[in-house]
Amino acid sequence: MRYQTKAGQILPGAVALALLAAPLAAQVVARMTEREAAAALADGRLTPERERAFALARNLGPRAGAELRGETDRPEGSEAGFGYMDAVSRLRDPRAIPFLVEVLAYGTGAANALADLAPESFPAVLEAVSNPDENPLRVSTGLSMGLTALRFMVEDGALAAGQVERVRGVARERLSGTQQYFPVKAAVRLALALGNPELREMVERVANDRAAAEALVSPYLPSGNLSEDPAGRVDRVQEEARLFLSGGGADIGPVRRPGSG
Repeated sequence: MRYQTKAGQILPGAVALALLAAPLAAQVVARMTEREAAAALADGRLTPERERAFALARNLGPRAGAELRGETDRPEGSEAGFGYMDAVSRLRDPRAIPFLVEVLAYGTGAANALADLAPESFPAVLEAVSNPDENPLRVSTGLSMGLTALRFMVEDGALAAGQVERVRGVARERLSGTQQYFPVKAAVRLALALGNPELREMVERVANDRAAAEALVSPYLPSGNLSEDPAGRVDRVQEEARLFLSGGGADIGPVRRPGSG
């Protein structure tokens, strides 16, 4: 299949289908009002209308009215899926901060949303990274994304001096003792974003001292099982630390995307 634009350009089938589908999808969402979307979300059942409501919330983002926001900031059991998280992340509603902290383990959308809501979101994120619960996913990936959210806030210049000092304490703690692999990687970037000489020295030690890096990066997975490649995990931490110390790696995710889901 090929498609000819008004300018006479011939597009391949996949691109043509995408161009044709996009306005149709927008029309479908447009037919649902915010009141109808709020009712579909309040219903709680997994229905096509509910999916359309999520699509409308994602489409409107911060422009959504209070009625629709009031439904999408209310986590309910099975709603803690990716579709729900994406919709809530895009709304940028302060009432959703507890939910966004809860789903940090599921991707960068929540971290970006929490950074967009700084400094109001700062206390909740700080508490989450300072006292992670025993859930293995939150101890590893969730903690890593919490540290990433703090890095985004620091890079945005969204925090007051006293808040930045507390972030320094968090970074210092996560570069001491023995830590999970993903939080170490996130802590390295956070430490360098803070521009603190003491923290930079800690990162340099990780990058250049094999024994120090091995002592820092746990050979165990969050589940308690031994990693299949503990030496490789240390290698990767050291490689990234050296890269970020040199000023490189800006395109390595997680990347800050203000206003995105």
